[in-house]
This record gives sequence, C-alpha cells and structure tokens, in this order.
Amino acid sequence: MQLAYYKKHKKPGSCYETATTRRFYHGRTETMRPCTQEAMTWCRAMTDPTCDVSVRRKAMLSAFEKHNKLMSEAQEGNGFDRHLLGMYLIAKEAGLPTPQLFTDPLYSRSGSGGNFVLSSSLVGYTTVLGAVAPMVKQGYGFFYRIRDDRIVISVTAWKSCHETDAAVLFNHFSSSLHELLHLATMSQL
Repeated sequence: MQLAYYKKHKKPGSCYETATTRRFYHGRTETMRPCTQEAMTWCRAMTDPTCDVSVRRKAMLSAFEKHNKLMSEAQEGNGFDRHLLGMYLIAKEAGLPTPQLFTDPLYSRSGSGGNFVLSSSLVGYTTVLGAVAPMVKQGYGFFYRIRDDRIVISVTAWKSCHETDAAVLFNHFSSSLHELLHLATMSQL
C-alpha cells in the first residue's frame, strides 16, 4: 500500500494498520503506523531506476524488519495510539482543556485523530467481502483478504476529491505486488 501510494502521489502517506491485542483480557486493537523511514527508503529505491536489485532487496528487508517490530510492539500492548486516545477522553470527560498535543497540526498530519491518509482493514483468511471508507477526503480505504491462491482487495476513495483515484491506486498496488514477487524471485528469498 505504501509503495502504491508513493507511486501515485510521490510522497509518503500516513497509514493506519490494525494490530490485534486480543491476547489481553478485553483487548481489541492498537494502531500500527507502517509509514516509517525504512518504508520510505524502500519506496524511493523501488521507484529509482538507478537502484539495482541488491539495493532494493536490502531496503525491502529493512522495511519489513521495522514493520514486524512495530507490529509486535503494538500487539504486545506497547503501542501509543490507544494511550493517547485515553488521555484525550479522560480530559474531555473531566471537563479539562484539550491537551496541547491534540491541537498541534503535526498530530493531525501524522494521522492521529482519525486523519490517516491510508486506512486498511485485513479480514484475514476468510470469505468475507467488503470495503472500508477513507478516513479523510484526500485518503483511501483498503479492505483485503488473503486466499490460498490470491489476495482480494477493494480500494475506495471519495469521488469528490480530485487528488485521489481508487482505480489508479489499485493498478499501482497490483503492479507493486508483481514487483515484490519479481524482487523476491531475483533475490532468491
């Protein structure tokens, strides 16, 4: 998703990915934020025609390692989005002023407060079909499931936003999967 978005918009996009915390009593989800420096380095390498397979492979593996680390931390209860939400709700319920962090423009740009440009939902290995709406006007929703022989995905965007195009992003996503397959094959992973 990051690579597809980067190809379309030539910039990183804040991304929401769900991490399950169901191993905890009453646990549900935490936010994992995959738009990392490592992911962006990989996206730049994949779109730079001067980068060879070894550079792209190294960047991809670094991005995967960071992604897995962040996902593990979030699943183990070491994420921060739910803690921030708790702070925000406690202040509201207690009639306290909104903490300054939540009014900082960078908080919103990072995706917090429901402002993620890429919002994803993986239903896993089921036969469920569906879609997820973008969180922001200039965003996209990704709903996907994994089958034995394919990945089924729906991409949504608001028609009222001229910056976005779900069909174009879907095509970038599909070509990105083919590039990943090629990279893995060429790198003998």
